[in-house]
Amino acid sequence: MAATPRSDRRAQILGVAVEMLQTASFEDLAIDRVAAAAGVSQPLLFHYFKNKAGFQHAVLEASATAVIEALVPGGDAPAPGQLRDGVEAFVDVVIAHPTMYRAVMRLAASGDEDMRRIYRGTRMAFTDRILETLGGLGVAPTPALSAAVTGWQAFVEEVTLSWVDSAGVDDSGMTTDAMTRDELLDLCERAFYQLLFAANAETLAAAADPAAG
Repeated sequence: MAATPRSDRRAQILGVAVEMLQTASFEDLAIDRVAAAAGVSQPLLFHYFKNKAGFQHAVLEASATAVIEALVPGGDAPAPGQLRDGVEAFVDVVIAHPTMYRAVMRLAASGDEDMRRIYRGTRMAFTDRILETLGGLGVAPTPALSAAVTGWQAFVEEVTLSWVDSAGVDDSGMTTDAMTRDELLDLCERAFYQLLFAANAETLAAAADPAAG
């Protein structure tokens, strides 16, 4: 039987780790558990990733890639609809994969420049999507607009993760969080347009009505 190519085995191990990260925190992602789930020995795992730090770096990079892929725009909706779709996609990635997203956010606080670059790349993938959509609405790109969109992402991250943490279920099966998912989306979308106004008031009129609708 032919041996599994190195790149395929490495990808398989990372796939297992990222999947486990859906339900386990990054701190609880033990190497022995990942190795067992992937059907490899710990020495073989280290053969592919050299050491624990190399493995953690690769897992975070794979997680960032998964987040970016989830934010790839789909469909041919008009630009105003794409804005709402973008908000929904970003929020839903955080809602569906909070532990994975928290792992990606670890990159921002890391002293490793490569990790910071990966995190910035994750952010910029979404920033570029929003700026491209705004361009379709006639909103000219400016440094202030780019900064506003990037800052808005930080707001969405914090608000959504707080919403996920506070969500619960009472005895009747109803969630006990203060907002519904739609209310959360509306809050994030309204915050976006307020920042758009602050960054580029002259072109706000071209985008405000679709947001209000």
